[in-house]
Amino acid sequence: MTNAPTDLALLRYQVISAYISLDPRRGGRTAVLQQLANKTWTLPDGRQVKFAAETLRGWVRLYRTGGLAALEDAPRARRGVQVLADDQIELVCRLKREQPSRSVERVIEVAEELELAPKGLLKRSTVHRVLQAHGLSARKRAETTVSDLDRFEAVASNDLWQSDMMSGPWLPDPERPGKQKRPWLHAFIDDHSRLVLAGRFAFNGDLPTLELVFREALRRHGAPRRVYYDNGGPYRAKHMAQAVAVIGAHTPVHTEAYRPEGHGKIEAFNRYCRAAFVDEVRASSITTLDELNRAFRAWVDLKYNRRVHGETGETPWERWRAGAHNIQAVDEGKMRAAFLFRATRTTDKTGLFKLSGQRFQTSASLARKKVEVRYDPEDLTLVEVWFNSAFQERVGPFEVQEHRRAQTLTPQEPTEEATSDYLRHLVGQHAPAVGEDSVAKALAEREAMDDGVVELLRGAVHPDVFDEAVVREFLLRFGPFEPDVVAEPLRDLVALHGRDQHLSPLLTALKKTLEVA
Repeated sequence: MTNAPTDLALLRYQVISAYISLDPRRGGRTAVLQQLANKTWTLPDGRQVKFAAETLRGWVRLYRTGGLAALEDAPRARRGVQVLADDQIELVCRLKREQPSRSVERVIEVAEELELAPKGLLKRSTVHRVLQAHGLSARKRAETTVSDLDRFEAVASNDLWQSDMMSGPWLPDPERPGKQKRPWLHAFIDDHSRLVLAGRFAFNGDLPTLELVFREALRRHGAPRRVYYDNGGPYRAKHMAQAVAVIGAHTPVHTEAYRPEGHGKIEAFNRYCRAAFVDEVRASSITTLDELNRAFRAWVDLKYNRRVHGETGETPWERWRAGAHNIQAVDEGKMRAAFLFRATRTTDKTGLFKLSGQRFQTSASLARKKVEVRYDPEDLTLVEVWFNSAFQERVGPFEVQEHRRAQTLTPQEPTEEATSDYLRHLVGQHAPAVGEDSVAKALAEREAMDDGVVELLRGAVHPDVFDEAVVREFLLRFGPFEPDVVAEPLRDLVALHGRDQHLSPLLTALKKTLEVA
């Protein structure tokens, strides 16, 4: 069995042996070295090479000071590993084993953000070599398509939104203890910036969930000019097309059947989300849908939207914000109207009707009539009652239903204690997202309008008959009304019937006057 370093040392000695045996005097040494440098030599592996005169001079010096052993190459240090202590190498391997889909960059990110390793210590090349040495560097081959796809990009922020559904991680089923259930993610991204506008996991990938996510995207980021959807049933629902029309966007465009790559940007996000978020859920303590959505929101706002995109060279948030001056906000009242579900109900002789398992009661004037009910499926505290295409009133549940707390599930015992609950760390750092104050603003505007009407009535009627609680209940049920619009009809009614008339008849007459106007 040959020893490669020894063979190489013997070759080097063979090259310089003529010089050593001649032992030329000063003045002739350079010429001898140059003659040897002009010769061709065969390496142990068969390659033909020449050596520079200065290289030969160095070999002569090494041989004269250390003999044949000095002509061998020194053994190389361990590449990449020598800069890390054994416990740091074990940390890197453990982070990878906990979630094999973690990339080198995410292993470093998790270790640094959870303060498991000092920042700057773990270099990409170092971590890669450690994982490679321990057989942990294999990566799943990405799926490809053989279909030709045209590349395109929207010209500005909110010019085009894309949306799709994606399967999520398995979670304990809240309705069947001991069983698992997979939620689905609805998400919207901006085509130009790749910004994730909104997203939510739900156990049912149905229309209400999709509309809630769409509404959140509109509230936080304004109205899109166009929307580009998947072919799924919720996306093709008539109610979804109605919502798009009410906010003023173009008719939705749908992907070609069996060719989801057509909206590749949301597909690319889904792939990244599976690797960078969904796989992290398996290394976390998340067991409920609420926890999953909080973690997803934190990950999107703190990581994905702030990460430089490989295609654009900018973070999605910076690129979207650069075009924010062209973005049109959606009026809260218009948006609410766009997403209200509609159902037809016939009231009984007392004005009662049922909706989603709850009873509601209208005014006596609507008893035994077919009415249209417009409602938010997520909030049934007040529903709108319409008759003959005209708004009549808002009513709440007739009976207060007993509140049932969600069953608390005991988290399953992990087989091995998790080192890196990275998503819980992100949730702890997450602050309310930018742009979510639009709802608070709308509520403040409504409150200001109601306050204005209350003050008008306070000054118009006698103090003995004024009751603020009655006025506010009236406004909650039939409002809102602009104070400027109320002022003149109110003066006329007070002038006609006096300041000491009963408040309820005055409010009823005021409502009828405003309806006629």
